[in-house]
Amino acid sequence: MAAGMTSSASPLRAVVAILSVLALSPSALAADRGESAFVQCAACHPAAAGQPHGVGPNLHGRFGQPIAGTPGFVFSRALRKLQGVWSEAELDRWLADPQTYAPGTKMAYAGLKDPAQRRAVIEYLKTLR
Repeated sequence: MAAGMTSSASPLRAVVAILSVLALSPSALAADRGESAFVQCAACHPAAAGQPHGVGPNLHGRFGQPIAGTPGFVFSRALRKLQGVWSEAELDRWLADPQTYAPGTKMAYAGLKDPAQRRAVIEYLKTLR
């Protein structure tokens, strides 16, 4: 044990660590998991403010914005004809199976089949403001 530490220091740290995790909201925890799941998206989609588009559009600040409305990115006709905004429900449908959601989309991705992972990615996208 280090000089000046009491035997209760380790249990106290453990309690503090547990309390800090419990203080996180479920959506914050999902966003943390979503950032990890987003790695597969990041291969084509940048997510930091000001980054240029990649193969896909930059997703920073896109939650709640019009579908196919990202300035400076050319979307497929399949996405351009869709109305609405990227809500939780729309993103869930899109991420589950892009080809079914928008037949003819240019996005070559089979979809994120795990509902918990989709939820986590959506929570992460909501943090990109």
